[in-house]
Amino acid sequence: MINQAWKKTLAATAVMAAAPLVQAAAYDISFTGGSGVLTFSNCDAQFCYDGSDPATAGGLISALNAGQVNINGVGGAVVSQGMLDPEDPLSRYTASARANVTGATLSASGEVLGVQSEGGVELFATRNSTLSGGSAKVTNLRFDLTNKTIYADLDGFRNAVGSPTSASFRPSLSINLPNQALWTYDSISGPTAISPADLAGADPLAALAAKGFTVTPVPGANGVDVLITARNTISGLKVTTEGFNFFRNSLGLTNAGISALTAVTDYGVVNSTLNFRATAAAAVPEPETVGLALVGVIVAGVAARRRRQLQAA
Repeated sequence: MINQAWKKTLAATAVMAAAPLVQAAAYDISFTGGSGVLTFSNCDAQFCYDGSDPATAGGLISALNAGQVNINGVGGAVVSQGMLDPEDPLSRYTASARANVTGATLSASGEVLGVQSEGGVELFATRNSTLSGGSAKVTNLRFDLTNKTIYADLDGFRNAVGSPTSASFRPSLSINLPNQALWTYDSISGPTAISPADLAGADPLAALAAKGFTVTPVPGANGVDVLITARNTISGLKVTTEGFNFFRNSLGLTNAGISALTAVTDYGVVNSTLNFRATAAAAVPEPETVGLALVGVIVAGVAARRRRQLQAA
């Protein structure tokens, strides 16, 4: 009978220990990859070019066409161009470059502070009426969302012009500007903050979806993780003074080329897709739970000792 009583006590203690007061699981948010597409503007203040008439090209497309500037993707970036005539760069009406996004920085409150991509584009052209010829490489963009500034690694090479013995000779020029402020931008649309409060709420999927994220629950090591996708558009890109000088010097712009580039008021838009994973952290038992477990261990020890004493008697 005594042994039965102790068994019931142990069973009750085990039930209490197995029903702990557990803290709500926290989430660790990690960036898992993404991509971004920079589409060069084909608009100016009065006109958006649709490819119907090459003589009325606007925006940056107009300047690129005037200089017969070619565009290549570098470092894994892929360039797409729309031309009325594939053999005629002057018929270009759109151009874009797609690159991988390799990192994102979040604040403690879940705000996306910065985004980094790899690869980029190289602009290059031979001598003509608007430039003396050269190349301008723009790679590894870094988006500072706090200050609305886009940085890049800039590498340029201007071709030499004329004979070294001539008074009008212009030597070649190499330019290397790492982490240079290249553009500012006007606005960003789409969700930019993964709130810890939303993740800890009763329905995190609905809360995040209401903010504009695409969310998918998946099995995790400590329960259910959440895959989170943000789609954003950064618009109204404007070149900095340093960025303008880089293009002018790398490509050797003439007065006509400088005028064409100065007329550009919008360098385009960036559409990005950023993927995150919210991983549920292991639940941490409350102090009451630890105490109950300790009571269970003590009771089990006492019961075992009592059982040995009864058996010895």
